[in-house]
Amino acid sequence: MHVIPTSSHDVKVKVGIARYAGQLKLGVTMSFDLPGVESSSDIEKLFKAVGFTVVQWGMDEQHLDLIVAAIFHRFGGHPHLNRRPTNLTQKIEFLRQCFAEFTELEQFQTECDTLLTRFAVAGKKRNDIVHGAIADFSAEDGRFMFLKIDVVPGEHHSIRSVFLDNLDWPVFRKELLFLGRDGLSLARRVWDTLKVRT
Repeated sequence: MHVIPTSSHDVKVKVGIARYAGQLKLGVTMSFDLPGVESSSDIEKLFKAVGFTVVQWGMDEQHLDLIVAAIFHRFGGHPHLNRRPTNLTQKIEFLRQCFAEFTELEQFQTECDTLLTRFAVAGKKRNDIVHGAIADFSAEDGRFMFLKIDVVPGEHHSIRSVFLDNLDWPVFRKELLFLGRDGLSLARRVWDTLKVRT
């Protein structure tokens, strides 16, 4: 069956599919290889762990964004909704306030408080890894060390060591996955509860 494009978007999609099919026929593949990084090396393990943390966290935190969006969609114009939160700390504070304030969200308040506490703990570890600088590309005693510079506003800078430990990694990895699952579950139920009645 031949589909005739009906819009410029359809044409772009069709051209994109044709290009991709052409690449497959020509043997062109995408490669995310990192020259000099050997399979099963410490640096490959580091890149996998940090890459997983970044990608999974993006999905996890987006579930909080969906909850924030649902609240703004339903209660736009309320005095508490004067500014959209942009970072994790602001989102946590905002959501705690909203789940305590709006009766429509009361049923989720305990669950939300627990979930937000978990996000705060995991978010600190995620920030330390993502915003820290690796001190050595080789693991020592089963862990990678990062150096993190903290700024105390109006006072000073301090440096501390942060570790990505082989023993702690499985627990942190699972928590990132569970935050995604639990955040999505709550976001879906909040959206269903706050659907605009017409």
